[in-house]
Amino acid sequence: MSNAVERPDGTTSKAGFDTVSFIDSVNQDRREHRALQAILKARQAGRVVIAVSQHTLHQLEKKPDAALALAQTAEVVPHYPIGTWDGQVRTWNSLAGTWDDIKRNDSLRDELHSLAKAGADIRDLGALIDCIHARVGVFVTSDTDLVASGPAKQIADRFGIRIVTPSQFASELPPDAG
Repeated sequence: MSNAVERPDGTTSKAGFDTVSFIDSVNQDRREHRALQAILKARQAGRVVIAVSQHTLHQLEKKPDAALALAQTAEVVPHYPIGTWDGQVRTWNSLAGTWDDIKRNDSLRDELHSLAKAGADIRDLGALIDCIHARVGVFVTSDTDLVASGPAKQIADRFGIRIVTPSQFASELPPDAG
């Protein structure tokens, strides 16, 4: 997948947002607000598809507000099980994977946790796993444990998904989109 938001063939890029990206999108006083607004403008122009994980929606549902409303307009990626049944964020009928996938996804989560710095938010890792399975090209997050150059490169090399900050992603937008 190309690093550019709009590929040479004119198709769009899909970017998975973490929870904080949706929150920062609707809060003008947040540091990444301006960059996220540029991404949303590119989305309105059809240059970017914003994706959301069930993990992210579950977090945002705890405090229904404009961030949740925005997330509900995004493309929802399939949800793959990780952890225990009690730890699932959705019902069995909404899962894309099987119980056999849980063990593989738990291993994947552990590997991502070791590639990222130890402080990476476990919920972000669940959203990232869903985006990896959905073959989303970019995961947008402000989680410094994920976007640091070492972890981001290792995750991209291993799983084919780029981890970037909202500002990094916005800087890739064509000038007329941002």
